[in-house]
Amino acid sequence: MLFLGIFFVTSWISGFLSLNQIAVNVPRQIPTAKLSSSSEKATSNQFCSATGSNHESSTLVPKAFNAVKTSVSSAPQLLNSSDNDSDFANKILRSIRSGLPPTLRNLFRLPISFESPKRSSNLSVVTVRRDETNYEVWIDNHLIANLPNQLQASVMQQRLNKLLQSKVSDPSLLRPATVDGAPAIMAGNRFLLGVNKEISSNTTRSADLIAIDWVNNLRSALKAPKLSLTEGQQDMYGLVYSNEKLSGLASWYGGYFHGRTTANGETYNQNDLTVAHKTLPFNTHLKVTYTKTGKSVIVRVNDRGPYIPPRSLDLSLAAARCIGSETAGVVSYEAVIMQPNQPKMTLNAPLASKDKKKPQQLAVVSEF
Repeated sequence: MLFLGIFFVTSWISGFLSLNQIAVNVPRQIPTAKLSSSSEKATSNQFCSATGSNHESSTLVPKAFNAVKTSVSSAPQLLNSSDNDSDFANKILRSIRSGLPPTLRNLFRLPISFESPKRSSNLSVVTVRRDETNYEVWIDNHLIANLPNQLQASVMQQRLNKLLQSKVSDPSLLRPATVDGAPAIMAGNRFLLGVNKEISSNTTRSADLIAIDWVNNLRSALKAPKLSLTEGQQDMYGLVYSNEKLSGLASWYGGYFHGRTTANGETYNQNDLTVAHKTLPFNTHLKVTYTKTGKSVIVRVNDRGPYIPPRSLDLSLAAARCIGSETAGVVSYEAVIMQPNQPKMTLNAPLASKDKKKPQQLAVVSEF
């Protein structure tokens, strides 16, 4: 009978602890976010947001939401909290073992460890599911990013946990960059996160702007100063100022040309930060400043135009929003030509080793 009693108790405790492992995703405290409707995301620090007078829909609404018809919003759900989820199980185990005779305590030494790894930071990373196409990643009370699915959110959460557990003492080292042709976040010289096509194609926001927003959200959560839009763009594209300047009138073009082929063979995307100019070489970067407001944005030449004098620049819709010229339509500007001063970055070491003709044009970076 004693043996059966011991077997019953140990089986019950093992089953309880297994259930406790499954219950890691039970919500404790869900970060609050202002949601005016089921289709509006919680966002922060967004550059170049659409205004109420725009002809386009709000950049806060992802494309996927248009196909989803729900009459009642589902309740937010906290997923994969990085807090210590095993404390309760450990207390139960310790209390039961302490009440047993010494000869029986070893029966409760289970092979599974319930001790959480030590964290070097008191900050916690959590994922909140707002609905099937909107997952939020938070650090304490700071919204870091909106992501289209749980897999993307889990990857970001794991990377940010690594960041918080590391000895990165200076959060001002967090900066945007371009790695293998895609916008990314760097922690010093190490790759932390990337904005892939699955993320950027789910919204009407430029992938470049998303990356800069993520960086500023992270810097804010870690008590570091935010970057201005052009500061973030300079870091991302690896640019410095030249002595070449130009000025004149700038217009913008949008929906009618969206999806058409540009003069350099690209597909025009009104949400990218690009510009048309009659003669400047393709891929030239310009820092354009609206003289009335002082707002600036860095754009890349990928098209020819405008052909209505005396205009000399034709901005994309997103670029016009960034400097506040969308409503005015045609505005006076001053611009500076920017020059690249950094090698391109890659995570592909074999690719870099094969590029022997241009050894200084490709820098290998390691993952965080």
